[in-house]
Amino acid sequence: MSKVVALYHVVFCTKHRKNTLPIGKVELLYYYIWGILKNHNCFLHRIGGIENHIHLLFDLPPDTALSDIMRMIKSDSSTWLKANQEFPFFNGWAREYYASTISIKELEPVKRYIAEQKEHHKRLDFAEELRRIGEEYGLTYFDKDLTD
Repeated sequence: MSKVVALYHVVFCTKHRKNTLPIGKVELLYYYIWGILKNHNCFLHRIGGIENHIHLLFDLPPDTALSDIMRMIKSDSSTWLKANQEFPFFNGWAREYYASTISIKELEPVKRYIAEQKEHHKRLDFAEELRRIGEEYGLTYFDKDLTD
């Protein structure tokens, strides 16, 4: 039996980075996304974010492509959010996302980072966060990233 650990840190945001995910209601969305991941044999280590973006940290099974799971998460949750009166201003997800694999040694620090998103964003806006994530993971950041 193959043994695979494929830990992914993924960041995706609302269309045009609009604040359409009310903090008091976003736990409902987190549970919904957790269900999608669970149904596709992904283990969710942490989910968090603020009004305009979400961080996921999950283990992806070897028979599932990251692009497939992200398409399901964004498509299914978008349909659910638009039908849910708790999210009246949600109008979709941005097309793109940031993702990187992480080592098992980075698991706990990344979990803490995601758990502290609300505090983190009191000091740092989302664009600057994307720049830093891009630098850390060797991804090139452009101002238009994750906007439409």
